[in-house]
Amino acid sequence: MKALILVSDAYGGRGGIASYNRSLLQAVCEYPQMERVVAIPRIVFYQMEAMPDNLDYRADAAGSKLTFAWVCLKAALFYRRFDLVICSHIHLLPLAWLLGLRYGCPVIPIVYGIDVWSSTSRRFLRYLCQRLTSFIAIRRLTARRFIERAGIPHENYYYLPNCIDESRYGIRLRRDDLVERYKLAGKTVVMTAGRLDTGHDLYKGFDEMIEVLPELRKRISNLAYLVMGDGADKARLEDKARRLGVADITIFTGYVAEAEKADHYRLADVFAMPGSNPEFDRYPYRFVFLEALACGIPVVGCKLEDPSEADDPGSQLIIQVDPNNKTEIINAVMAALTRPKGRLQPGIEKFYFSEFRAKLHEIVTHIVCAARQRS
Repeated sequence: MKALILVSDAYGGRGGIASYNRSLLQAVCEYPQMERVVAIPRIVFYQMEAMPDNLDYRADAAGSKLTFAWVCLKAALFYRRFDLVICSHIHLLPLAWLLGLRYGCPVIPIVYGIDVWSSTSRRFLRYLCQRLTSFIAIRRLTARRFIERAGIPHENYYYLPNCIDESRYGIRLRRDDLVERYKLAGKTVVMTAGRLDTGHDLYKGFDEMIEVLPELRKRISNLAYLVMGDGADKARLEDKARRLGVADITIFTGYVAEAEKADHYRLADVFAMPGSNPEFDRYPYRFVFLEALACGIPVVGCKLEDPSEADDPGSQLIIQVDPNNKTEIINAVMAALTRPKGRLQPGIEKFYFSEFRAKLHEIVTHIVCAARQRS
């Protein structure tokens, strides 16, 4: 088998979608009958990580939309056969659909959250969405909203939530060099991690935590707040910390490479990210939540907006708060500090890569077999 995958970003990317796509590409490459996978990325931010041997990652496509489209066209002309086209962002669906026509193979898009929560104004894209035989959703709430707002006349979809590579995490002691780098000796560390971007990424947890630091430091005399990540919003957050008088306990790590992320999580006593932005995706299995949990760190997150997720036993992995209630956030952090650090909570194993890979292999088998039966 051969698969063609269009991705917004993956290797050399940043953020949750890039992490998901890296797991996706690795799992597809490890499918038992998969000879070759060609992936075409729209964006590359950083130096690329090690990749599977049977992955042809066309980094030359990254950059402009025209360059991306040109590399897709060359793929259509150069490669004779693909058995499956996967589209990892809904805005790439028109190109994926054309490639599916070229190869006469099934096309399966992946939807995440805000990317499909509002109905699209693009008529052709909406037309294609309404004719999907199925799709993959990382969240049941996203699937239901996508079906409703895109006008999809069925509810056929595959549920494939986020995952983490369990081999990269686990319980370890704090690294002495990192403790020294950030001056954390003897400190109680609360951490938030993610992209520090402007626009719709404002108020996704960093602001909320900085705003409660003045009160938290009254209760925790040796408090340090560690912000892991980089982005254009860093200067604003630094200024906010200064205005609130907590700059002396707020530490910005800057960009942290994948290879060092786990060791940075292990610096924390509590991971807290209660985003109050109405557009903030209150997903219970955000990568940063799972990564912290996989290092044995208690997690404070938002109360979930979807009742079906609130009833999911896995959602109990995080302490849930109203992100607009500062008292709740403070009390949740204090409660998290009473939880034993360095212990894996039952249920985290459901979100390991090995489970993700097994589910994806079942999905690929089902899609390809169904397509062959129809032909």
